[in-house]
Amino acid sequence: MFTRLADKYFPYSKLRPHQQEAIEFTYHIFHQGRIGLLNSPCGTGKSVSVLTGYLMARESCEAGKLFILTRVINQLEIYCRELKRIREHSGVNLAAAVFKNRRDMCPLIQEDEALRRMNYPDFLAYCHDAKEEGAGSTCRYYQGTYSRGRPTVEAIGAVQDFRDTGPLMPEDVYRICRNRGICPYEVTKLLARNVDVIVGNYNYVLVEPIRRALLSLSGPGLEEINCVFDEAHGLPEYAASILSDELSVSSVRRAADEVERYGVDDGGLVRGLERAMGILGEEAAKECGLDCEYLLPKDRLLTELKEDIGVSSEDELSELATNLESSAENIRSSKAQEGKPPSSYLGRLAEFLMKWLEEDRPLYVHYAKTYMSTRERAYQSLGVRCLDPAVAANVINGLRSAILMSGTLWNQQYYVDILGLNEDRVERLSLPSPFPRDRRLLVVDRGVTTKYESRNLDEWRRIAHHLEALVSKIRGRTIVYFPSYDIMKTVVKLVSVDVPQLMEAHKTRFDEVLEFLMNNSRCVVYGVARGKISEGVDLTLEEASLLSAVLIVGLPYPRKTPLLDTYHDYLQARFGAKAREYVNDIPCANTLAQCAGRLIRSEEDRGVIAILDRRAGGQFRRRLPEDWRRDLIVCDSLEELEQQVEGFLSRGVNPRS
Repeated sequence: MFTRLADKYFPYSKLRPHQQEAIEFTYHIFHQGRIGLLNSPCGTGKSVSVLTGYLMARESCEAGKLFILTRVINQLEIYCRELKRIREHSGVNLAAAVFKNRRDMCPLIQEDEALRRMNYPDFLAYCHDAKEEGAGSTCRYYQGTYSRGRPTVEAIGAVQDFRDTGPLMPEDVYRICRNRGICPYEVTKLLARNVDVIVGNYNYVLVEPIRRALLSLSGPGLEEINCVFDEAHGLPEYAASILSDELSVSSVRRAADEVERYGVDDGGLVRGLERAMGILGEEAAKECGLDCEYLLPKDRLLTELKEDIGVSSEDELSELATNLESSAENIRSSKAQEGKPPSSYLGRLAEFLMKWLEEDRPLYVHYAKTYMSTRERAYQSLGVRCLDPAVAANVINGLRSAILMSGTLWNQQYYVDILGLNEDRVERLSLPSPFPRDRRLLVVDRGVTTKYESRNLDEWRRIAHHLEALVSKIRGRTIVYFPSYDIMKTVVKLVSVDVPQLMEAHKTRFDEVLEFLMNNSRCVVYGVARGKISEGVDLTLEEASLLSAVLIVGLPYPRKTPLLDTYHDYLQARFGAKAREYVNDIPCANTLAQCAGRLIRSEEDRGVIAILDRRAGGQFRRRLPEDWRRDLIVCDSLEELEQQVEGFLSRGVNPRS
């Protein structure tokens, strides 16, 4: 029966290496209601494998609905394409509800520049008000979708058409709905009630209000839902960020403008908060430098405000924040009547203050930070950081089944521990790379390092010289990743190469990088590990990599900060000696893998991965998977490194050169 079902749903003429193992594993997880950890490297076809496994399980048991959860938009499109292929191959009437966020699916965004500039929480408030019957500014697209609380004939017809057509890209749903004068997001919500597959981002399950709303639409309870968390190597950080918050002094200043313009009696709180942020931010910069979280006792903010505006207790501050939220509602209404987007920075400020007052150790820490803007101006912020991803991720244990998968899910026990997964339900599978070993050269340069104690001008010059030597050997496109923006800027100033160069900045867009690579057959891109172009992006043309080499300068360990030390202490209390590994080594290995993963994206790709740091050839090597340890060549000199690269390149041409 297994083979028959696999043939029925798998839409391709042949399996990729190890793909049958992935299908069998995912089928078992869905059929038995387990939690599966799947390390499936690029090229194994994990997206279509997990869909095939689910559809097979759905036919052989009461499997329930499937939620596909991703971090970035382009992954949604991958699942749409695979679902279409499965439908065409199997003849099964298969449809899916594919969600982008409400703003991205709003037709009004294209018609109103002020809406495009609005932050997401304010847009949600605007959308909520515009849907209310009798509101001052109603949404015609929502009115076209619902009449007296019931779907209109046009909306019902669109849902039926989408079910008959099968999985559609969000852009197609958007275009069709806009032309029909109905809301794409609301129609997708209606569609979710009538399909077995729902595709969206992590928030649809991890964020409780969003999860509750979606489950009320889709029908079944949490215990009947199956979830796939794609790119799950980033799930711990994402889960913690959901419960964290940060407020910038820019937002506070805009809130102060609202107080003055709309005559709000705030008791001096907003200007007092601005002054307190300046004091605490200056202290943060002095004690731990720029862009570094300086940890504070929760009541430190209260102390600063007490001296400034006379607030003497958390209850008084909480009452002031509650009053500000009421004033913010009035501001939103006033702006709507003025024909402006009903946003309120005062409401944002009040929301943050409530978060600051409500959360406390050991799960949360409070901090101040000073950072430099893109215009090289210093700004301050206050933040509340959740230390425990399991607070948000524990919901996974309540699902009927779940699969956490990634091409770099290397240290799987880490995810079980950090996310608080029920060990009794967990099963694991780690697949090898499907690409031949001779498609890549994996080398370590022991002649340089970015270890903190070794950072000086001589070392930066040495790294620049080694980069120049490697770029001169590589006759295609090279991307160089650095552990931080500061190190990147320092080293790149010392690099002299005769090819076009592009350096990532905070405002760099991915499409700019892709265009640069496509326009230059030989060039260098400088980026930052954990930056915009290091993971979750495809630097490809027609599914083949544009790159000939990935050079990784230094080991991308998380920056040592007071926050990282506190996180280590928190994990040490839970996991003992594992804490150092969980805080430093595994995040570093994951980032290294993501950077290297930009190189080989198809069977035709071939190139060089070089790690320029002697530590990668030492004890850190134990953190790498077996195939990396097996293939890693450690070079003790630049001459040996150049010989290895020359020898590898002489055995074949660079891709896309």
